Amino acid sequence: MSARLGHPARLIWSLAGSNLNPTINANGNSGNWPTPPYQPTQLNNMTPIDLRDVEDVWLTAFAAGVAGTTPTLTITLNQFDDSGNAWPVGSLAQITLAGLANGKQVAFGKHGAATAYQVFAAWGQLAWVVAGARATFTGVDIALWAR
Repeated sequence: MSARLGHPARLIWSLAGSNLNPTINANGNSGNWPTPPYQPTQLNNMTPIDLRDVEDVWLTAFAAGVAGTTPTLTITLNQFDDSGNAWPVGSLAQITLAGLANGKQVAFGKHGAATAYQVFAAWGQLAWVVAGARATFTGVDIALWAR
């Protein structure tokens, strides 16, 4: 008799699949909430990150190179309320020159520890903030997996 292992993880958003530049030197995000009035075709595509059928997420990020003075890259998973306000779910530890080689990861959701427990709204966004003088991150890979 086999035990049910749950749904397999699937990639729901990646920087590589978004056609956004893998060199990050300014703040940015995966996509904003649309401006009203909403079109009927938007109701199933409010943002590029669909969290409607998600219980758990695994967020990963890696940069192949970094330049600048004290560069940091912070990546946050936000979720939108019904008015389009972004609320932070959580963030990765900052990617810095010192921590570049290993990348960063974090998980949130229904099955996580009490500090990572999260119920998701329907739509989400990944936002990144760059700090440091002339900070540039190259070969960036950001991925959001879900089940």
